[in-house]
Amino acid sequence: MRPETMRTRARGPGIAPLSEYAIDPRHGFLPADDPVDALPPYYLPWERAGRNLSALIMTGRLRPAIESMPVLTPDALDSPGERERAMLLLTFLANGYVRGADQPAHTLPAPVAHPLHELARRLDRMPIVAHASAVLNNWRRIDRTEPLSTSNVDTQLTFLGGVDEKWFYLATVGVELAGAPGLPLLARVRQAVAGDEHDRLTEALIGVREVLGRVVDALLDIERWCDPHVFYHRIRPFLTGWAAPGLRFEGVDREPLVLAGGSAAQSSLIQAFDAGLDVPHRDGLTAGFLTGMRAYMPGPHRRFLADLEAGPSVRDHVERHRAARPRLSEAYNAAVAALARLRALHIGITGRYIQRFERGEQAKGTGGSDFADFLRRAREETVERLLP
Repeated sequence: MRPETMRTRARGPGIAPLSEYAIDPRHGFLPADDPVDALPPYYLPWERAGRNLSALIMTGRLRPAIESMPVLTPDALDSPGERERAMLLLTFLANGYVRGADQPAHTLPAPVAHPLHELARRLDRMPIVAHASAVLNNWRRIDRTEPLSTSNVDTQLTFLGGVDEKWFYLATVGVELAGAPGLPLLARVRQAVAGDEHDRLTEALIGVREVLGRVVDALLDIERWCDPHVFYHRIRPFLTGWAAPGLRFEGVDREPLVLAGGSAAQSSLIQAFDAGLDVPHRDGLTAGFLTGMRAYMPGPHRRFLADLEAGPSVRDHVERHRAARPRLSEAYNAAVAALARLRALHIGITGRYIQRFERGEQAKGTGGSDFADFLRRAREETVERLLP
């Protein structure tokens, strides 16, 4: 991706209607409409390989199956939903090809490389498995007459299959759903600061704290069906990125790509709480990594984060009025403390799911970060925003 494709568009002050950021009032950053679960017949080779992915990996047939596919063009994808389905299929096939044998591959064959690179360019995202595909667009409702929830959802694609891998993605859908009511509240926080509306700001901050409490509960739910040993040894390898010297895309005229793997930092949700509550991350351990993860997010979601950050400082506003409005400062501190608790919980979960298996090595997250130091510093930067 060229650096200019990662820039957000300029916008005047204020927050646009949430629909302009592809944010749904019920689902948040998840799509408003159920993801497309099958492409037109032209794309049957992709569909066939995707639906048989776990069996192809298990039997050692995935690489020959991909190498023998025709090179198709993404030009026949007619809707955003079809393009997201194609991105899901192609990124899973790509990561499966690279990681689905004893030794990782260093070249991605043209039948996947060419359409994936072109589709990622059109979507302005990175051509690798990321949160936007593996979570946001990797679900189907079991009963379409009932609302989306973690008790009414299944995955579309997995690498190896099984309840642990399914639940890892679906529990993260639950986190996104739990946080969805917070997005209009964060917009309201910024609008209330700009309008000097103290009561509205206080109530919005109280609401943000309550939503963050539900996000904490949803994150804890991952341990219900996803065993740490299975995650580390069976699921995590397929979500790992492509370290130097990178992955060569056959038939694409460019240098090998070095990309991060799937990471919680690619979720726009937690970065939205940072932006809305005025919690910047400027440390060398956090700033570059979090900014870099935005290139893996859908463009409209990136614009929402940028517009939240462009508003006046919430913390400065609360600090100026804290003497006259102690309830306002209490509400702000409670919301920031809830975000810090979420980060503390994330540290504990990553310790149980990754760090205890590293055997003294410097633990790396699937996104490529030294995650233990990164998460600790991110939590410290959050705590530092509390008003004394």
